[in-house]
Amino acid sequence: MRKWMLWSIGAALLSFLILAPAASAQDAAGARAGARARNATPPPGPPHDPHDLNGVWLLAGGAGNGAGRPRLGSEWIQGELPLTPAGLEKLNGNHAAKGPRGDVPAKGNDPISDANVPGLLRTLVYSRPFQFIQTSDKVAQLFEWFRIWREIWTDGRKMPEDPGPRFYGYSVAQWDGDVLDVDTFGLDSRLWADEWGMPFSENMRVRERWHRLDRDNLELTLTFTDPEMYTRPFTSETKHFRLQTKGMPDAEMLEVIFTPMDEKDFNKTIRDPSSLGIEGPKSGVRQPPQR
Repeated sequence: MRKWMLWSIGAALLSFLILAPAASAQDAAGARAGARARNATPPPGPPHDPHDLNGVWLLAGGAGNGAGRPRLGSEWIQGELPLTPAGLEKLNGNHAAKGPRGDVPAKGNDPISDANVPGLLRTLVYSRPFQFIQTSDKVAQLFEWFRIWREIWTDGRKMPEDPGPRFYGYSVAQWDGDVLDVDTFGLDSRLWADEWGMPFSENMRVRERWHRLDRDNLELTLTFTDPEMYTRPFTSETKHFRLQTKGMPDAEMLEVIFTPMDEKDFNKTIRDPSSLGIEGPKSGVRQPPQR
């Protein structure tokens, strides 16, 4: 099963490398249309209690491949990041394989390449499902990507003075009308805030605002405050999530965990050779399963 999964990932990567030039050549009008489609609110669903976030949710659309986005941009916003000199230096040091600054994976330094966890911010903007489970004193968020859970405390506690560093931060929340208003702090700055290498410092504060519009639709906006990396606080574009109900492909979350032993084999036999246009070592993980 693992060999089949790795071969499938490798096939997808090869397809991406072959088609990438064509994708990058799309005209500006097409890029703008794609951006509008990605950020469009999905069709409305039946009314539902906005204070009930329970369910499995999947990002609607996604940030795409970076076409039409500025070089110093992010999956979180349409325009350029308001970078300080330190923020620009750190962004330029993050060599991603995706987005407007993307290069071949073998030349990158993405923490994911060593099977590190993606962390909270990158997970929230990635197109894999997560589940909300509410209790009397917290909201648990279970992520399919790396099979990680996170706690959002709703019992009235204050944010600790020094909660980190934590890969998924420390989060406290309260209801602001129909919006769950979450304060997250203590994120580990060795990770990235998106797949394109968006930087942050250990002192960054993130405000999440989750709003369930109806039974099927959930919205999220984030406000980032990080004086070391950014000249001012800035708010993300609205991200839309769709409820995954029984019978839908993403209604039951998979175990998507990349361990160091799997990642090492994948990098050696598929990712790095393919991205450099050379033939990698002969390995069973590069062959389709025998029928």
